[in-house]
Amino acid sequence: MPQIDRNISHLAGEFLVAGELARRGYPVSLTLGNAKSVDIHAETSKGKGMVRVQVKAQRRKSNWTIREDSIEDDIFYIFVFLQTVEAANKNETPEYFVARGEELKELVMNWRIRPGIPYACLNKEQFKEKWDKLPAP
Repeated sequence: MPQIDRNISHLAGEFLVAGELARRGYPVSLTLGNAKSVDIHAETSKGKGMVRVQVKAQRRKSNWTIREDSIEDDIFYIFVFLQTVEAANKNETPEYFVARGEELKELVMNWRIRPGIPYACLNKEQFKEKWDKLPAP
């Protein structure tokens, strides 16, 4: 199987999350590029508030790369398991895991050469499809 470029997977995750937020009623703005603080800004309460969203996407049930010192408490982190290309071709849907930054710091583990959060740590009821953690649009 050919290797999918990591940047393509990340962009797919950003667009999927933006689409899901828009589907749920949030006006969204994507911040494309490498020099950015968050991936998505979503408006809440009819323009009176803003939710900052960081997206992490991958195609394998392994670890999402993230450093504990890069996690901010007031940012929402949405992790997307895109499925493998074969699974996507069979129309298997992505999986979403929603967490506040403050929930993630204790989940970061050091593995191999960089820190991350294992799929198994997020594949729990408190994170899976928990869109209700976000403030109302």
